[in-house]
Amino acid sequence: MKLKVVKPQWEHIEEILNALEDFKKYPNEIKENIQGSSDILSFERIEDWLEFVHEGVGNTGWMPFNQYLALDEENKVIGFINLRLKLNEYLLNFGGHIGYGVVPSRRKQGHATEMLKQTLKIAKKEGINEILITCLDSNIASEKVILNNGGIYEDSRINGDKTIKRFWIK
Repeated sequence: MKLKVVKPQWEHIEEILNALEDFKKYPNEIKENIQGSSDILSFERIEDWLEFVHEGVGNTGWMPFNQYLALDEENKVIGFINLRLKLNEYLLNFGGHIGYGVVPSRRKQGHATEMLKQTLKIAKKEGINEILITCLDSNIASEKVILNNGGIYEDSRINGDKTIKRFWIK
């Protein structure tokens, strides 16, 4: 399986919109927002989201981050990835360095494992050598992705009515 992890660009707008339509076909998949998308659903226009993610740093309430898309061989968006360059207290307890989400129609094909693998390489180039990844305790698929990429379970923490599992990758 070939996929590439790239920063979102203006030429990706149509494929980003197609990916969002895929998510909308599965409304149960969208809880508050799409994992790894830097809150893409909170923006009225994709152009506004692109401007936001290109800023990356200095956004009110956000830690420094880099936003990425996962593209397949045909340059279709199959996932979103958010790499947090620094962790605040919330991210240290519940969010971790990397958030990712695969469009529902492309799941269970190994894409998330490859997305995380490539993003770990990017994180190391950014100087992040110990990488925290989290998932809901009920998200067995995400836990497998983390374990397949060398994640070592540290602990679970309660965030409201959710239990978050924390893993470190060195």
